Amino acid sequence: MRKLVKKTIKINLKSESLLADDKFDIMINQLKPNQIIDVHMTLLDYYNINAPMRIGSETPWYAWAKYQADDNGVVSVNNCISLEGDYVGKIDMGLFFSCRPLKSKKNHLLEDVRDIPVYDSFYVKIEIFSKSKKIAEKIFKRYYQLPEISHETIISSRYQARLFYPSNAQNLPAIIVFSGSDGRIEKAQNIAQLLASRGFVTLAVAYFGLRGISRYLDRIPLEIVKENLDYLANLEIVDENRIGLYGRSKGAELSLVAASLFSQIRCLVVNSPSCAILEGLKGRINSKHSSWTYQNKELPYTKFSIREFFKEKFLGQKFSDYELSSLIKAKEIGANVLMIGEKSDEIWNTEFSIKLLEKQLQKRKNGLVKSILLNNGGHMLTIAYQPNQRYTKILKENLLSDSVISWKATIDFFKNYL
Repeated sequence: MRKLVKKTIKINLKSESLLADDKFDIMINQLKPNQIIDVHMTLLDYYNINAPMRIGSETPWYAWAKYQADDNGVVSVNNCISLEGDYVGKIDMGLFFSCRPLKSKKNHLLEDVRDIPVYDSFYVKIEIFSKSKKIAEKIFKRYYQLPEISHETIISSRYQARLFYPSNAQNLPAIIVFSGSDGRIEKAQNIAQLLASRGFVTLAVAYFGLRGISRYLDRIPLEIVKENLDYLANLEIVDENRIGLYGRSKGAELSLVAASLFSQIRCLVVNSPSCAILEGLKGRINSKHSSWTYQNKELPYTKFSIREFFKEKFLGQKFSDYELSSLIKAKEIGANVLMIGEKSDEIWNTEFSIKLLEKQLQKRKNGLVKSILLNNGGHMLTIAYQPNQRYTKILKENLLSDSVISWKATIDFFKNYL
């Protein structure tokens, strides 16, 4: 009698690259035909840009789903229907996008940029269960910052930053990255790492919120951006004629204002922008001052109105009554500009801002302008595929799709127009 050989279940990850912003599929082979399995995914050492700042990389993220193998004993997590679990149906990257933090213990935020981790990679742990018994397990590694990308920490009197660059960098285009009202460096760094891994020199800038620089988003000197531009222009690895800015939320506002002042900026991508300079913040309280200064003078700003806030929050009336003097002088921007936002932005009226800015930008003699208005997400529109627990009432596949469209457009615009 011939002895039956027990098949070893194989788990493989299928992806074009190891980067965190690329789609991947989990392939499970050597199952029994039509076998029902539970797939458990745990993300370890994982930094999530969409999570609250105090959820750190020591918090594991987790999701599970139930699938049925095909007649050949194969499960493709992306191509098979999830029968049950943290999502149901067929969604590309649905299991990964459904991951959520397992514990809510708040992380202590470090105040010295030199102590803040780089968060260059994370692990994807896959466990396969059949009838509650674990039958296979494998761990894969994904990268925000590929191993061939180097980084340096920069300390200045008015800002702190991290420079990311390919080890063989020579005369490359460069991008300065500004995040939003969370401040600090982690979110800007996360974006800068991926852009560097795509072939750019990048500078993630913390302009407030760390020890040694402004504590609050209040009267931040725009000369910081000029210093960033000059720093990059003097690096041998950078093409000084190809320097761009990426900004999201308040970082988008900062980028637009800076681009109206400094002609060195060749390309600009802004995510969830405002068309006007808004009031600064001291923690959660309005500062009663402008967010920005230039040449030691506060720039005109639109004050926060509690009345308008409640009209937006409870009546759905989107605010668009900005102080005329606070409107960003978009006609003075010489750069190529891409603006990305959501029509349902819950923080401010991004749709109005993009349309107003676009009208002004189209009046220029030079410089390309493109805009993308999406329909499914909100203000937190960041890196492709990363789990987003902020919007629980939006269909996952729609929220995921908008993140992919936004991020792909960002990379393509920089590649084509910087």
